[in-house]
Amino acid sequence: MSTPKARMMAVRRQIVRTFKKHQLTLQLDATEFIEDTLEAQNVPPEDLVDTLENIATGYVAREGLNLVNRARLETVLESMQKWTHHLHERPTRNTLDPHKSQQPMPSQTHALASSQRLRQSSQGPMPPHRQDLESIDMDSMRDQIQELEGEHLREPYRSAEDDYMMDQEFADTQTQNGHYEQEEEEEEEDDVDITELLHVVDAFDMPQWAWATDIKTFTKVDPVKRQQEIENGHHAANGSSGVHSTRIANQILGLAEEKTAMFRARYHVLLQRIMRNECFAPPVFTGGMEQDRYLKLTPLKALKGRCGERFLMFGMLVQMSGGKYCLEDADDRVELVLDHSQNSAGLFTENCFVLVEGQYTDDNVILVETIGLPPPELREESKKVFGNIDFLGVPREMRSEEQLKVIAEEYEDISFVILSDLWLDQPKTLSTLRTIFEGYSNSTLPLAFILCGSFKSQPFLYNGLESGQYRDGFNALADLIAEFPTMATFSYFIFVPGPNDPWGGSILPRPKIPDFYTAKVRSLVKRSIFTSNPCRIKYCDQEIVIFREDILSRLLRNCIVPPCADVVVQKQLVRTIIDGAHLCPLPLTTRQVSWAHDHALRLYPVPDALILADKFEAYNFKYQNCHSMNPGSFPTSDYSWMVYYPASRRSDIW
Repeated sequence: MSTPKARMMAVRRQIVRTFKKHQLTLQLDATEFIEDTLEAQNVPPEDLVDTLENIATGYVAREGLNLVNRARLETVLESMQKWTHHLHERPTRNTLDPHKSQQPMPSQTHALASSQRLRQSSQGPMPPHRQDLESIDMDSMRDQIQELEGEHLREPYRSAEDDYMMDQEFADTQTQNGHYEQEEEEEEEDDVDITELLHVVDAFDMPQWAWATDIKTFTKVDPVKRQQEIENGHHAANGSSGVHSTRIANQILGLAEEKTAMFRARYHVLLQRIMRNECFAPPVFTGGMEQDRYLKLTPLKALKGRCGERFLMFGMLVQMSGGKYCLEDADDRVELVLDHSQNSAGLFTENCFVLVEGQYTDDNVILVETIGLPPPELREESKKVFGNIDFLGVPREMRSEEQLKVIAEEYEDISFVILSDLWLDQPKTLSTLRTIFEGYSNSTLPLAFILCGSFKSQPFLYNGLESGQYRDGFNALADLIAEFPTMATFSYFIFVPGPNDPWGGSILPRPKIPDFYTAKVRSLVKRSIFTSNPCRIKYCDQEIVIFREDILSRLLRNCIVPPCADVVVQKQLVRTIIDGAHLCPLPLTTRQVSWAHDHALRLYPVPDALILADKFEAYNFKYQNCHSMNPGSFPTSDYSWMVYYPASRRSDIW
């Protein structure tokens, strides 16, 4: 049983926490006044948070001052109690007209009078003149506040003693608030709502960061300015003055300049990472150390006139006419002869970025001896350099990365259930799902179900019959989830579209499934989120990337050189994607990518977990501290799925 003192301290901590969230600083008299008001109104413990939220929101709406004293707070509470008889209740609105308040019932009028008498007995007489909330005169309210604060606020001069007393009172207030904040930090872990630490990031909501070679850092691209440049370039190319109908098309397809900018951005992201690698960084002080102790990259434009020498180069593999391949960097290109090359582990296709070592000949070609992927960089190393950059664009978290890491490790029972190819048009899928839901409803609920498409066993055809059947599948899924009320209320359901799902065509990133098909799911499942493919999850301090694509088979079909036989092909896939810092290192002729949103497929910094939902058999392993996993196809793998535990950063196949 908690003591009255413990309950009082808990209420006081909640008061300070709520007002601090709204960037408000409470004076000591204001804090005591709120405590007395809550006690006089007999606010139930379950309504404490809503009550304080209403008070803080009302104060911000009416005042806009960061320092909260008792006089201003009394005026705000008085005006709030004119339209609701309890502070923890929001104003009652007419269902026919949401802008009109309903008249209180007689019992409500009696409760209002009782609460006002309690308030008058504890605070003194109320001001005689009242005004309606919507027609409040802010000037008269400020005059009234000044009268309540005392005559000394209107005097042009104050004595030194008065100034000292006011400064001392403010210092005491700050000390008291600091004491509250210290107690709040000590019990922060007990008050954590873990569901508020999960954020799903749509690919089309991610901010775009471009590498600035002059200042050696990333700069944020302004989407408004970018859109204006796109429209101006389109109008100038067509000689038109501007048509509104071209705006949406430009956002998806972009201009030809954006295609070159896309490859240039990939190039610079990898180049800056390579140049910071210890193997490629030249020594600052030689101290007798040989200069050839580090690897030196040679730009392609520096090859002219240096026949017979061996060079190490970095660039993108490009296929020319006649089936020949060449290496291209930001300034030049050179033809490659790959007949006797030895490649390291990786899947090398057209448009992927590689390191090439070979000899430059008199025929202006490179006899390739070795070809490999650029060296990777741990997430911790990237965060040391660019820790101040928010690559995801999630809401700002007040806790530090260390605190979030501790929270994630303490919640050991948090899990993510991952399924791929959830064919809702197959009866066996729904019956198996029911068995899975029954099992989790009788044990610890997962924090999130990550359901990847395709949600249809056959490609979607855009006709009325197909649309109805597709929507019926989601309606059946909604009814199934609703049979488990706790799961439907507290667990997240994250839907990622697949190749057979409607909308978006064959271009990456693929937008979310249209709301027309998912209305019932969104109405019955409280925390259902329909997002893009790929998408990202920010949970505590971890970044989880989800990509639904049959990428392995596509890469194997488009390899320029045979894969390394000494390493399993799944590990070569993950290494190609992470070392290349891109989810889809395929030629645009094989897999189309939106030029304007290519940054959403970028893997930099390296994520904490990478879900490559592929129809290939399931696997899970760690590479560069990134836990990579594939749940496999749900119907074709004997209805198996995968569970990821972020506390231990491991996964199990079920």
